[in-house]
Amino acid sequence: GNVDITLTEPAWTNLDSTKDANNNNIPDAAEDMMPGDEVNKDPTINNVSTKNDAYVFAKVVVPCSNTITPATGSSRVDELFTYTVNTGWTELTTTELPAACTAAGTATHVYYYGTGNTLTRLAKATDASTPTATSTPVFSKVTLLGTLKSDDIPTGSKDIVVTGYGIQADGLASTTPADVWGYFSN
Repeated sequence: GNVDITLTEPAWTNLDSTKDANNNNIPDAAEDMMPGDEVNKDPTINNVSTKNDAYVFAKVVVPCSNTITPATGSSRVDELFTYTVNTGWTELTTTELPAACTAAGTATHVYYYGTGNTLTRLAKATDASTPTATSTPVFSKVTLLGTLKSDDIPTGSKDIVVTGYGIQADGLASTTPADVWGYFSN
């Protein structure tokens, strides 16, 4: 068999990247965001293989920062960006904040394409010229936290990194999401 996936972000790509004033491949709409700003970001996994159906996963790494709780004024470490996971994707592991934010300053989430405890197959492409099977986007937009204190606003580039994983759907000893994700971890 042969598994071949791509991860695309059509709405991100369609931002004003053609007007990128800084020529750094980051759309201007995503630069110099202010607390509470949102921007389109829609990681989508495509099965471009003509050989195998695939199960797919997305690992999302989000930067963390100190935030201030408006009601109490207390500080805590939180994910710098929020997003709403779209229908069709389920988080494999959930870690309550602030424990999700590591010493490296990031929080990692793993999602599988499917619902309940069942993976959804992405069908193989019929032929090289036929559009591929495509997942729904993991999420459609991200929002910069609105509770940042001026002296806690991070500087420099803060990226949400999304990585796609695919495995052939046939011939697996187990198809529970945790077991299949385990194949990538080993």
